[in-house]
Amino acid sequence: MALKIGTGTGATSLTAILALAVSLAACQPASDRPEADVAIPTDYAFVHEVTDLPADPDIIYGQLENGLRYAVRTNETPPNVASVRMVFNMGSLGEADDQRGLAHFIEHMAFNGTTDVPEGEMVPLLERYGLQFGPDTNAFTGYETVGYQLDLPDAGDEAVETALFLMRQTASEILFDPEAIDRERGVVLSEERVRNTPIRRWNNAVWRFRLPDTLVPDRDAIGTTEVLENAQRERFVDYYENFYTPERGMVVVVGDVDPQAVIARIEASFADWEGLEAPREDPDLGTVSADRPISAGYFHDPEIYTIFTVDAVRPFTPVLDSAAARFDNNLANIGDAILSRRFATLTSSGTSPLIQAAANHGTDFGIADRASVLAIARPDRWEEGVAAVEQELRRALEHGFTRAELDEQIANLHTALRDGAEQAGTRPTSGLADQIWSNWRSDQVLTTPQSMLERFEATLPDVTPEAVSAAFRARWDGVEPLLFLATSVELEDPQTRLIEAWQASAEQPVEAPEDHGELSFAYTDFGPAGEITSREEIADLGLVRLRFANGVAVTFKQTDFEDGTVRVRLDFGRGELEPRAMPAVDIIAGSVFTASGLGEHSADELGRVLAGRNIGYSFNVGDDSFSFNTATTPGDLRIQMDLLTAFLTDPGWRQEGMEQFRAVIPEIRRNSYSTPGGVMSAEVARLIRSGDERYGLPDPEQVAGVDMAAIRDFLTPALESAPIELTIVGDVSEEALIEALAATLGALPDRADSWPDYAEARTVVFPDPVVEPVVLLHNGPANQARANVYWPTFDDSDPARTRAMALLNAVFDLKLTERLREREGLTYSASNAASESDVYPDYGYLYVGADVRLETVDQTYAAINELAADMAAGSISDDEFLRARTPLLERIENAQENNGAWMSWLSQSWAHPDRLDRIRSLRSDYESVTREDLVALAATYIAPERSWRVTIVPRDAE
Repeated sequence: MALKIGTGTGATSLTAILALAVSLAACQPASDRPEADVAIPTDYAFVHEVTDLPADPDIIYGQLENGLRYAVRTNETPPNVASVRMVFNMGSLGEADDQRGLAHFIEHMAFNGTTDVPEGEMVPLLERYGLQFGPDTNAFTGYETVGYQLDLPDAGDEAVETALFLMRQTASEILFDPEAIDRERGVVLSEERVRNTPIRRWNNAVWRFRLPDTLVPDRDAIGTTEVLENAQRERFVDYYENFYTPERGMVVVVGDVDPQAVIARIEASFADWEGLEAPREDPDLGTVSADRPISAGYFHDPEIYTIFTVDAVRPFTPVLDSAAARFDNNLANIGDAILSRRFATLTSSGTSPLIQAAANHGTDFGIADRASVLAIARPDRWEEGVAAVEQELRRALEHGFTRAELDEQIANLHTALRDGAEQAGTRPTSGLADQIWSNWRSDQVLTTPQSMLERFEATLPDVTPEAVSAAFRARWDGVEPLLFLATSVELEDPQTRLIEAWQASAEQPVEAPEDHGELSFAYTDFGPAGEITSREEIADLGLVRLRFANGVAVTFKQTDFEDGTVRVRLDFGRGELEPRAMPAVDIIAGSVFTASGLGEHSADELGRVLAGRNIGYSFNVGDDSFSFNTATTPGDLRIQMDLLTAFLTDPGWRQEGMEQFRAVIPEIRRNSYSTPGGVMSAEVARLIRSGDERYGLPDPEQVAGVDMAAIRDFLTPALESAPIELTIVGDVSEEALIEALAATLGALPDRADSWPDYAEARTVVFPDPVVEPVVLLHNGPANQARANVYWPTFDDSDPARTRAMALLNAVFDLKLTERLREREGLTYSASNAASESDVYPDYGYLYVGADVRLETVDQTYAAINELAADMAAGSISDDEFLRARTPLLERIENAQENNGAWMSWLSQSWAHPDRLDRIRSLRSDYESVTREDLVALAATYIAPERSWRVTIVPRDAE
């Protein structure tokens, strides 16, 4: 379900924006926290040394004499790559008041000069090995952790050795040259500006309310502008020397490597590392009271969602990770899932005061145990939303959970664990590397997926409604609720009103939930199985092409890249090109179609009917097709196809889908205008298409004008008759695939032999060049602005030309980073993209943009123009050309064994047969591009006088 409000390079999910609030409020990763009756060991390097949980035997753990921990694991998914991580068990919580933000600032300084790597050389060095700055070369800072990550597209000895060398330089050799610090201040301040969003401000406010007597509220990792602008070298060095110490660190290497050789390199690189003799200990974070009375907090921001949280906070009780602790935690997790499922049922109606709600529990920073419900409500109905949360939470605490509810969650969890065990052999290298260090940081044993499944199955007889209810209650009982409301509505005496709303609701009795019993899926018979009328093998690409008698066309690539995973894409109709009776019907259709369920099952009921099935049904209205995109397993492939066939033949068209959209769209609109980036998504996608109403965020009048009848009229012709094209990639046999398809899509009545091309709808016009930028307004802070430049280019009809432009874009990216970020400190991260349409003739663009201070907008435009002019004049060095092309070629090589890449390449290849040849020429096209080709493209397309520019500034700016 996608709402197309991007700038042409993606789509924004209706739930993705709201999910950000949930993720920010979620409990910190931690081990399970039931009551402890025994002393917990503390003298160990890794927790698996002192627990009954078996560590993954494929991971080799170790510790050097200086205290540095390491973990190495061989993994061949994908082949010939490796991921290297170095993390420290301290983050922004270790800062003094005059160091706020320096833990994160130091992360930046690691790329700005070390003893053996001069400033400006680290990133180019990595790019020559095929790493791209950002995706492959990155770092992160949290409250409790600082980490560095390198994903090597080539796991050769030289690349791994270089990666470890750079990690060693970062560990103790950062120079902190005062001039380099001053140059980087603008970059870090730019990042602070970009991150200064309503959600971040709410996040800081809610932590201040939850943990008022602790350091946490004053240790947001981004820090304060005062410190970032003024801190001198000695304050950086103080933090660095005290917290970048061997005994606090861990190095992880996972990939297609020889573990013993890697361990030898780690020892050779890090054995000489000596930290301070007496480094600073962990700070005293403060205290949490178990006796805090019922309390209320309030946060107002004109652009914030209405977010209500209720927390049960108590002092932290340490518990050793063990089988018993995990079982207890699992019971409480199931309780959270059932309560979240009840909230989902409420919100699915579209008439609830709640838009979204979920329950969770965990540990915060090793000082508090917390159970929580986070809900997003309609602003004008927040008191009803508070009551809905109170009553559902109390219903769970008073009456517990039903057998049917428990069975649904057990089925889902069992399936997830079983699939995880079956797919364990092809887990991606980067994910494994991150899992290893994160488990170390949370004092958890990294076991195998198979052992997790076995423990779960062994304890199933003890997973009862009574046990789950008791574990859930244990997280909430014994402390008073902490209530916090964030809203765009200004309230008088909000704390009193919030407590009164909660207590008034608590006086209303709640009934026990009904046990709905078992349900069965209504769509299992679509008639006699269809027959295959043609089959073709395309040997060089490893494809089989099938056509059923009813016209359904299939492209199938059997792979072993992801064990037990089958990726599915179903295309039909012409998507955005289809006739529409009114504006925005296409945009809204993508969001409400599946939310409206099926004729026999509401969307909410589908969750219960299909519990324990690894299936999905994401629906998208694309530029030139409607599509379902999902992934399943070989065992669930048949019911996955049953489900997709049911959506084609018996959509629900329920009003609740439309009501959900109408409830959430005002919140998306409000948040979109709170930052320059949000305005980009809401408006610029339409403007760069000269006002084409198929793009951008629909206005309130457009939303009000679309009803379910209009959605039905828009989609029904294609659903009933349009040719169907399936793309299947993954771990399933051809025989099993045909069996699943023949009984479902292959059994449908004959589809149309062809479908209108809608040539009249294939017109998109790039706006005329502008002398002065178009100006758009956002409602965020006064120091946030964004400068954007678009140059019209060409369509995607010539793949070699498209790939040359992609390479020019990659060179531009290098130059933007070096100029706007490193040299002038104008922005944390410049954005750029090349977009060539394969739907709209002659339409394409090259884009560059940056989040900057309002007073530097003109300077930013001047720098971009100068870079473009220099490239057009031939200023592309051989080194820049190499550093841009090498990562692209490495990605192509690795993509050959990636199911997602093959899905992208093969989708709609019946409708566009040339896509097969495009796969064959992918590498050779990039290899054949010359530096001179890029200069010629730059000279032709990115002259300043051809550009369309848009500046996004604060609403109150002059």
